[in-house]
Amino acid sequence: MTEMTAPRIPAPRAPLSDHHALTGLRRIVPADAAAGPFRTLAVVRLAPGERAELAADGVEHALWVSAGSGRAATGDVRVPLRPGRALTVPPGHRAALTAGRAGLEYVHAELAGPAPGDA
Repeated sequence: MTEMTAPRIPAPRAPLSDHHALTGLRRIVPADAAAGPFRTLAVVRLAPGERAELAADGVEHALWVSAGSGRAATGDVRVPLRPGRALTVPPGHRAALTAGRAGLEYVHAELAGPAPGDA
């Protein structure tokens, strides 16, 4: 009888120690390469104190902070932003991002929202 051995599972890859692998990315239009809800994907850099307004009118915004710090605000809610933090702005909502003293860098994906009449 042959002895069975468990399959070897590779060790998980270590997270990137820094974000420089993404810094050459400027803007991608995913529809040029693949189907799906993505409209655009970009690395955004805000200078210290700079603001960006996100309006999710018919789209959804998804962000992942790769460097720096800042805050996101919507209504009375304030969320601190730092590397590794993710944030979404669902359809029909707005958010304002403000970069901290070192500026703010994030990966920003804009996704197609539901079609009119979809539940």
